[in-house]
Amino acid sequence: MLSRSLLRATVGLAAVVCLKAAEPARPVAAVFASPEAGGRAEPVRTLADLARAAGYEVERVGVETLTNRQALAGGRFDLLVLADARRLPAPALPAVEAFLKAGGDVLALGLPAWEDPLFLVNGRWLSRADYARALAAIRPARLLLDFEREDLSKWTRASDRRDPGTRAELVQSERGRALHVVVSNLTGWDTLASPALAQPFPPGQTITCFRAKGGPRTRQLAVEWTEQDGSRWIATVDLTPEWQAYALPPEAFKAWTPPPGRGGRGDRFNPQRAARLVVGLAHSHTALEGRQHEYWLDEVGTAPPPLGDTPLPDSPALPHWEGLCPGYLFFPVTTPVKVGQASGLPTREAVRDASAPPAGPLTPALSPLEGEMVKGGLLALHPRPSGVGYDQGRAMRWEPLLEARAADGDYRGALAALLVHERGSFRGGVWGVFTPAAPEFYQEPAVQQVLRRTLAAMRRGVFLIEGGSEFFTVFEGQSFRLGARLANFGRTASGPVEVRVTVRPERAGAPVFSRSWSVDLAPGSTQAVEQRWQPESWPEGGLVVAVELRAGGQALDRLTHELHVWRPKAGPEFVEARDGGFWLGGRPWKGHGVNYMPSSGIALANQQHFEHWLGRGAYDPVVIQRDLERIKAIGFNAVSAFIYRQSMEAQHLLDFLRRCEVLGLRVNLSLRPGTPMDFRWRAMKELIEYYRLAQNDTVFAYDLAWEPSHYDEAYQRKHYTGLWRQWVLGRYGSAEVANKAWGAWPDPQSTNRSLESLQVPSMRLLTRDGPHRKLVADYRLFLDELVGARYAEARRLVKSIDPHHPVSFRMQHAGDPTLNWERLLPYDFPGLADAVDIWEPEAYGRIGDWDRVKAGHFTAAYARLCDPAKPIVWAEMGYNVWDPSRMAPHPDKLAFAAWFYADFYRMLIESGADGVFFWWYPGGYRLNERSDFGILNPDGTDRALTRVIRREGPRFLAAAKPPAPDYWIDVDRDADARGLFGVYEAVQAEYWRAIGQGKSPGLRWKCKPGTGAAR
Repeated sequence: MLSRSLLRATVGLAAVVCLKAAEPARPVAAVFASPEAGGRAEPVRTLADLARAAGYEVERVGVETLTNRQALAGGRFDLLVLADARRLPAPALPAVEAFLKAGGDVLALGLPAWEDPLFLVNGRWLSRADYARALAAIRPARLLLDFEREDLSKWTRASDRRDPGTRAELVQSERGRALHVVVSNLTGWDTLASPALAQPFPPGQTITCFRAKGGPRTRQLAVEWTEQDGSRWIATVDLTPEWQAYALPPEAFKAWTPPPGRGGRGDRFNPQRAARLVVGLAHSHTALEGRQHEYWLDEVGTAPPPLGDTPLPDSPALPHWEGLCPGYLFFPVTTPVKVGQASGLPTREAVRDASAPPAGPLTPALSPLEGEMVKGGLLALHPRPSGVGYDQGRAMRWEPLLEARAADGDYRGALAALLVHERGSFRGGVWGVFTPAAPEFYQEPAVQQVLRRTLAAMRRGVFLIEGGSEFFTVFEGQSFRLGARLANFGRTASGPVEVRVTVRPERAGAPVFSRSWSVDLAPGSTQAVEQRWQPESWPEGGLVVAVELRAGGQALDRLTHELHVWRPKAGPEFVEARDGGFWLGGRPWKGHGVNYMPSSGIALANQQHFEHWLGRGAYDPVVIQRDLERIKAIGFNAVSAFIYRQSMEAQHLLDFLRRCEVLGLRVNLSLRPGTPMDFRWRAMKELIEYYRLAQNDTVFAYDLAWEPSHYDEAYQRKHYTGLWRQWVLGRYGSAEVANKAWGAWPDPQSTNRSLESLQVPSMRLLTRDGPHRKLVADYRLFLDELVGARYAEARRLVKSIDPHHPVSFRMQHAGDPTLNWERLLPYDFPGLADAVDIWEPEAYGRIGDWDRVKAGHFTAAYARLCDPAKPIVWAEMGYNVWDPSRMAPHPDKLAFAAWFYADFYRMLIESGADGVFFWWYPGGYRLNERSDFGILNPDGTDRALTRVIRREGPRFLAAAKPPAPDYWIDVDRDADARGLFGVYEAVQAEYWRAIGQGKSPGLRWKCKPGTGAAR
């Protein structure tokens, strides 16, 4: 639940005033009437009337104008109105882009735009949904494989593994015999290829038809055609436990590792050159969890296309236009909600209780039941920073117009927003964006009132771009700037407008600051006003900064935000890392948290704002507060966050830490950029001192590096070769002595075994045991000493100015006993024993079933072997639930994530871990990684894994440490060239057998690294 004290920046659309300026010809609104508008005719008329009432000259335009760059973007039209943005002609994209980049305004309803684009086929405008319905009615005109007499011995199985864990057979079904495939151990891919087929598609037939079904865990199937030139074309279909008929057009098959000249733009599967059919399962194409799967296939055939010889064109490649498209910028509202005006608007009117179950796949209709909470059919926009604050440098102002809230008032998302572009490709453009798709929604009187006000504001064109204080939390005695930036994107001069900045106590009282400026803006211009100020005192509850844009005695626009002060505590209580755990106030403490980045970063194309979210422009205190309150409500007591030196002067980390302090959330703070291997001490020192972190007990630890490792062989050759030669010289005195001690050389084929020719051992040597193990043991010892020295020095420097906070870093695959990979060499714990205060492995190597997860228990034992005094925190643990074929989370992945989290909690408790930080907080599509690791849905509702966190988190926090070891296992890293992987291979059977017998196994060195059997 949001704190009532939070104030939201708002667009004052309620006040429509006539600015005193010369009035030229009225602006022109182009209201698009779709060629297949159908039920959209009434909204088109309504929008035309509303635009006319707002002062626009209205012109109804059709496809000819919308697809003509010169006609649309030639300067005639000021506003483009789209009543059904989801169903727009695909060829209109270039013209609309030109219009928007010319600074044109747009009012778009039913977003995302081009979600179901229209194509002109044989004189008819058809959408993909129309095409899908036509395909669904197709049945094979010619049977290619009916499996009644098929000889499976002629089919070929392919897999990433050699074991014969797959069975293909012909079984009886309700319509004769069918192919049945059982895959007992899916690890990568497992496919079945038909024998060569001679012209499987007769002339005029291009549709691939078949019937299929899946087992309980097999929800998808990959179907592939191989062409005569060897090019592979793969489609993925969703399976159900019941038989379903499928009809796939050529464009459903996507190129997979095509040969040169194939698979480029405009190329597609050519049925006339098809040579072989392949079916099966592959993690690259099918979203499947678990190893045991089965599927059935029958009645493979071909059919003519439903549109004759004219194929449906490819969907256009949609640009990233914030607020408009593509679909990943939006998310489904998953609970019943009430839709109302955004919380800070001058008049809070309930619009209606919405959303309703869809009447069709793309045309949801509102429920006729007034006043009821109804579920289904609504999309919301991912939040973006608003205009609050001063000198934030944002390219646009984003303000919600309509919001959805649950019955208890919990925020679900913005259904409409206003975007005012001050900079960038769309400078001057004002976009009103609305997601509800049902035409009836826009006939609601309250919704029309919002539309009316939105159009009036767009027509007027004068807005606050930003306003408030440059900081949201300040140090006591600090002065700062108050100000506003405003713009006129209308046709006429603004005339005299007043900008008023007022500061008053949050809990009531007279203003403590007030100033007004008179401004006259020419069309297309912006202007800033500011004044430096320092409060004389700070009332309890802080202050509220309000910025108003006024004309004619009425408010045109308004922005508000909180302003607070941070003071160091008289008696801070710092978290201590000692005696094998964390301690707070003399009591054991565990870190139960999540890696935090704000929900406003989901689907964000601006990578500067994504990565530097604590810098100017990206930080919005309302979004941050809502996120942190949800984190606290889930049951967490900590977050991990990071700040770059370049964001220091923005001072938003101070506001973030203050909010965490109020909520009782401790912060594991990563200081960036760089690592101790190339330590940027000056930058780290400036961050610590600027924010007075040595006095701040909300921070409980520092991370000084983000997932470093020794990387691959090329990296090691470039960065370590000279240092390795020096180390060998210092240890042995000469290459000849070293070669004799090793009994091997990094390059066994080389006859030049001088120090000058000495290279680092290859990754092949590091991942395979053999007589070279003495050489590798020395190399691993060299790496331990190198990393240990650099990281210990970095820790010493930090402790010299802040002795209160433990120092460590997120260690990526360090400590993973199952990793043995030629492309990456992780750090190892022995080298870090004297260089960090916390063990911080990551859990990406633990993704899988319990047998995979439980190896984290051994990681903990290995960490305690290297230093039992350090607490063990899993710095990152998570699972990507995004399905790129659906561009949405996959149900199977969501279900697996819950099982994985439950197993991981079990491992945390049984191994005695001291903390975990899940990766990461916000749900939704992360653009630069094409992933979704979120711990909850974008609308703030629980995922299955969230419910696991709520259930298992308290058990983890309350769990006692496991008993001290009562069974010891000797280990020797030098005995196997594969390092920790070799150690685990040697003792894992004994280790798990001891646990199975109820013992508490511990590890101890048979010989410490560098002194072991290899020597």
